[in-house]
Amino acid sequence: MWDVVFNRWLVFAFALHSRSEAELAQRPLHPCDPNDRGVIVDLFWVIMKPYYDDGNGIVIYHGDCREILPRLPKVDLVLTDPPYGIGKAEWDNEYPAWFTNLAFSISNAVGIMPGLWSLPSCIRSMNEKYKWVLCGYNKNGMTHGAIGFNNWIPCVVGGTIKNGGQDAMSFSIGRETKLNHPSPKPLPFMIWLVNRLSDKDMVVLDPFMGSGTTLRAAKDLHRKAIGIEIEEKYCEIAAKRMRQEVLSL
Repeated sequence: MWDVVFNRWLVFAFALHSRSEAELAQRPLHPCDPNDRGVIVDLFWVIMKPYYDDGNGIVIYHGDCREILPRLPKVDLVLTDPPYGIGKAEWDNEYPAWFTNLAFSISNAVGIMPGLWSLPSCIRSMNEKYKWVLCGYNKNGMTHGAIGFNNWIPCVVGGTIKNGGQDAMSFSIGRETKLNHPSPKPLPFMIWLVNRLSDKDMVVLDPFMGSGTTLRAAKDLHRKAIGIEIEEKYCEIAAKRMRQEVLSL
């Protein structure tokens, strides 16, 4: 696959920079050569071409976050719900502790919704960067817990988290549009989290974007946002949601 992408890029690069294949063979590209930097930037953007870009700071990438995250610039906030327990990933049976380090490599502020079963594992994975647990109380929805019904959603936060504000909110599930996703997060809770953890014009990243609720919340709050999703059908669902007008909050 990458050979095909690279060969297609070569044709593109030659056309832009007037470098013949023979010339390239005599003098390979080098990132420290100012004459080659433009070509290398072209390669970066061809490989990293977004699935969706609204031109106003909302971008979606289709792919594995482990491959895409190291190529992105730093962001102001990572806010996400890693998939597990739904048969979607190879780490399905336990919280993916490796992701916590990956999240902190791209942002100083991280919020992760691990579910109640993996709450202790997520907190441990943050080590000294752990700060607190934020909570969304669902007044009219529930799931099964170990000792009864569960009505709240935890979000573990760590790193540089802004002070002030409450650590919990309540919401009700209304007549929101049904999304073709096994575990979509409630939009009211995501709006509250994005507002609580970031400021206007900041960049919010969701590496496990799913149906795009984090991005929708960020867009409605006038943040920039990046979403990464490995399944194309969810990228399309999220892109359709991003094409809707910004809600009045």
